Amino acid sequence: MKPPMKLFVDTSAWFALIDKNDQNHKPARDFLDQLDKAPVLFHVTDYIVDETATLLRLKVSHRQAVAFLDYLANSPHVVRAYATPDLLAQAEDLFRRYKDKRWSYTDCVSFVFMDGEGLNDAFSFDANFREYGKQVHPLGG
Repeated sequence: MKPPMKLFVDTSAWFALIDKNDQNHKPARDFLDQLDKAPVLFHVTDYIVDETATLLRLKVSHRQAVAFLDYLANSPHVVRAYATPDLLAQAEDLFRRYKDKRWSYTDCVSFVFMDGEGLNDAFSFDANFREYGKQVHPLGG
């Protein structure tokens, strides 16, 4: 049996999947539908969970934010990780070094996490992942 694809999922993808009014909703749903044919493990950090739940709460509804949290807690396809002090120190170093980039602190946490886990693929609509050197899905996203 083929091992599952490991895919980091960014806030922009979670939000696009949930908010039907988001400009990336259809591409996000189409990409997810394509993944139904293959085993996938979705990786997410506590920073992405925080950012996504907050954005959903403010832009969509409290109900959708809670449904997102429930999905993460109950899905066997989601691997949830927590930022360690070492990871945060590396992310802060990355954030400080690249003053010419418009990377958020959460982006830097995501990049360092992905590097540490050997993850090259991100489900995201944030060009910062591509700029950092990651493979972004959906292609063209």
